[in-house]
Amino acid sequence: MASDLESCLNCGFIKSTATLHLPSFPRHLLTTNDPPTDVEVAEIRDIIDYLQARISNLDASINNVEDLLAKLRSRRKFVVEDIHRGSTILSIIRRLPADVWGQIFSYTIPDVPRRRATDRSPWVLGRVCGRWREITISLSTLWSHLDTNIPVPLLTEQLKRSKGCGLTVRLVYSETAALNPLVACSSRWETVDIQMGVNMVAILEHIHGKVPMLRRLKCSDSTGIGPCTAFQIAPNLSSVLLNGKPSLRLPWTQLKRLRQRISQIADFSQLGSARNLVELSLTNSVPLTLSLAQARGLPESILEFPVLRLLYVEDGDFLNFLVLPALEDIYISRCPPPLTSLIDRSLCRLRKITSIDPNVEIVPVLDRAPTLLEIRVRLTVDELEHLVSYLTIPLDSEIASRPPCPELRAISFCNALNEDQSMLLVQMVESRRHSAACSGLSTCRIFDVVQSKIAGHAGKMLDALRDRGTDAEWLPEKSARRKLIEWVDEYP
Repeated sequence: MASDLESCLNCGFIKSTATLHLPSFPRHLLTTNDPPTDVEVAEIRDIIDYLQARISNLDASINNVEDLLAKLRSRRKFVVEDIHRGSTILSIIRRLPADVWGQIFSYTIPDVPRRRATDRSPWVLGRVCGRWREITISLSTLWSHLDTNIPVPLLTEQLKRSKGCGLTVRLVYSETAALNPLVACSSRWETVDIQMGVNMVAILEHIHGKVPMLRRLKCSDSTGIGPCTAFQIAPNLSSVLLNGKPSLRLPWTQLKRLRQRISQIADFSQLGSARNLVELSLTNSVPLTLSLAQARGLPESILEFPVLRLLYVEDGDFLNFLVLPALEDIYISRCPPPLTSLIDRSLCRLRKITSIDPNVEIVPVLDRAPTLLEIRVRLTVDELEHLVSYLTIPLDSEIASRPPCPELRAISFCNALNEDQSMLLVQMVESRRHSAACSGLSTCRIFDVVQSKIAGHAGKMLDALRDRGTDAEWLPEKSARRKLIEWVDEYP
């Protein structure tokens, strides 16, 4: 039987060519339970046979439509894929200029050193596509980070691709096979990270006077082997980080940035040669007390750094030996001495102070540091309330015209404040906001290093501070401890 459906040759639209007219069964038999006559039985059977044939016809038409639908879906899928291919060609990423790609690639180095060398940037970038390979090879700075964990053939190729630009080099004493090509190009070193070992001193002696571009040096040494004179002549060296017990002869007078662990009194005496330091971090593995220093013949306040602006000290006892007239930013980790002595002795103008030892007496320091812009402290309960009360400006009093720390803009407490202390803090912020003689507090941070959840009254305090135009934040234990780590990272 011919189909009653046909499709358009141009667009494939299916249309019917016939109107559906079906024969009907005798009406009286459909509405009653009367038995059909012999004539009616024959008539009904003919109708059923016709309808069966009609179903076969419709099934054939359905199959034709399904075949056509499958073909249309296949064509649609191909068109969608073609659109996707065309859109990919027009994508912004594909049209980025090479210099932008170079800037993006620069953020991938240095890569994680634990990975296999060929799976690290920049090697892995060149395996993405031909254009990326061309870009990476053309950018010498991408190949300037080198270490001794790279196989020697790759190291040699990487040195070639760096094309004479300054190098960042990591030297590990156990990887002797890769040391020779790195030592041979010492004239290109800009940043060096060295892990000293038994044979390293002898190897480094070959670069004595051959590091004209060196700016930053990090040296870790647990052996105490030395002395090493390799970096004694380094005309551009300005930043040094010393871990362990390295014995290095350095151009101390030209250093601007230094982090050093004092493991013996002799190290402290050597430090005095670095008079032009701008940033200094001092840690120690042995106590350095005034009595110990005097027993070794070292007078009090033996070191003066006339241009030092930023200081991190792990042990506050160091301050007994320093004169710092230009000091602006100080971080004290433990054992704070009377900071007033340092300020009086140095006549410095502090702008920022950080102390995480709760035993510090902060108010006497503020009396001598009216130029402070930021305070970050961890205090006892009594000292915290004393500080907040001290910074509060009473109305109609002499203090209102001469407020403490009139330039103070930010304050952070490493304490959990109770509800009463929170209200005192809000009142202090309000009093300074209305004072014409001082700057309002724009930032207030509460870092609760004990509780894992924010106190219930914290929301009320934060809302009150924010209503007064203060950027306020209250962090629970984990976030607070991460913030303390970030504070330390601000220093050399």
